[in-house]
Amino acid sequence: MTKKEKQLLWIFLAILAVGVIVRGIPFAVKSYQSGLMAVDESKEKINRLKKLQAREQYWQTEFNKIKKKEQQLLKQLFVGNSPELIAGRVQERLKTLARQSGIKVDSMNLPDLQQTDDWLLISQTMTFKASTENLMKLLKMIKQSKSTLIVEDIKMTSFRKILNCTIKIIGFSHSMTKQGSDS
Repeated sequence: MTKKEKQLLWIFLAILAVGVIVRGIPFAVKSYQSGLMAVDESKEKINRLKKLQAREQYWQTEFNKIKKKEQQLLKQLFVGNSPELIAGRVQERLKTLARQSGIKVDSMNLPDLQQTDDWLLISQTMTFKASTENLMKLLKMIKQSKSTLIVEDIKMTSFRKILNCTIKIIGFSHSMTKQGSDS
């Protein structure tokens, strides 16, 4: 190699060194910092996922509790293919409870139906004569009924230890209900 070739090689290496210093070092520093940021972000994600995983059992348990409660509530609704059929089931349920508590029904009005969106409210009025014991038995049976019946109103007059009563109860149905009970 001649002297001139050596000088050109040194000039080339000097230019290359300047290029590495001017372009390469900032690029390497920026890449290093980006890598550090990516590692920190990954550590944060891992910590969040570990926290979520630790709470997974809690949330699964809560979800299961809510689903169980939902199933219990659905069983308390009356079901049927039409509002009239559902109303008939409410009416029949009230008659059955009255009969089981030793009460003879004098009359029953037609059920009053009120529908809002997917929900149906059935209001049923019944007139009867009963002793205090039989009335209390009926009210207890209504309260303990598998399908929820709610006493909305009760009116009583007394004549010679016999109560003349008018009771108004309500029941509910949801058109999306696949499960439930009418007993």
